[in-house]
Amino acid sequence: MAGHPNPGTAPEALCEREVNMRVAAKIQDQCSAEDEVVIWWLGQNSYLVKGAGACLMVDPFFSRAGDPARFVHPEAPIGPDELQPDAVFCTHNHSDHTDPEFLASLAQHSPRTWFLGPAESAAAMIQAGIGAARVRALEPGETVEVGTASTRVVLSKTPEVSDVAHLGYIIELAGVKVYDTGDIMRGVTREPTLMEPLRRAAPDVALITASPTEEEFPDFDEASQLAVAIGARVAVPAHYGCFAKRTFDPSLFAERFWASATTRAEIIPYCGCLVYSVDLSAGAAR
Repeated sequence: MAGHPNPGTAPEALCEREVNMRVAAKIQDQCSAEDEVVIWWLGQNSYLVKGAGACLMVDPFFSRAGDPARFVHPEAPIGPDELQPDAVFCTHNHSDHTDPEFLASLAQHSPRTWFLGPAESAAAMIQAGIGAARVRALEPGETVEVGTASTRVVLSKTPEVSDVAHLGYIIELAGVKVYDTGDIMRGVTREPTLMEPLRRAAPDVALITASPTEEEFPDFDEASQLAVAIGARVAVPAHYGCFAKRTFDPSLFAERFWASATTRAEIIPYCGCLVYSVDLSAGAAR
């Protein structure tokens, strides 16, 4: 894609390319038990959730246009021809969450993939060339069935603080509920209309967008309060490790959970995964 460095010009580039080549193969080869879910983190809010014969992606952002120095990892972790997920869920219509270039190419290489998101994201996907029959606009409160996975749609920001519709997704498969917050608002723990659906859902794993500096998102203290309040057993930091000027040390997120008796933090390594089973008190990242 545009903006990639010249292949093989530096040892760092070679090392990153080798990692990228391996991760798609690892995802494809990953075999999980019937009661396990595997959550792969590919930078920013890009996740792949796999289990019970289903494979879903959330917010794949793999275009690398512009100056490579903008990115923590200048090489995209996977290409659009390497995986064929059952569905892609976009949380909102910002380019690092709804990536038209990557999604359109993925649609060409993976004709069975469905593409879902709020109305603005759905429109952007269709405009990028994805057939309208494969695109679905979502609203909060809906539940979507894709193969063996059931995905509940929740709101992540109130309209008063949103430039576009912001959704989150609670993906349930193999008896495990994985909640991706999307770009959830700071102050979410004080918004009953946002919190009540999450408390009722009681997800096992929460992938939480947070930031120590950007006031748009919960800080680490509120992120920990959110995870505990909704009953999550594992909290994972999201929305970092992509843009060089918008990243943070995830260990600072994890520190907020040391005193919790109910929720623990897990840091998924870049291009690594968290394996979670309903029989485990917590997942194991690797």
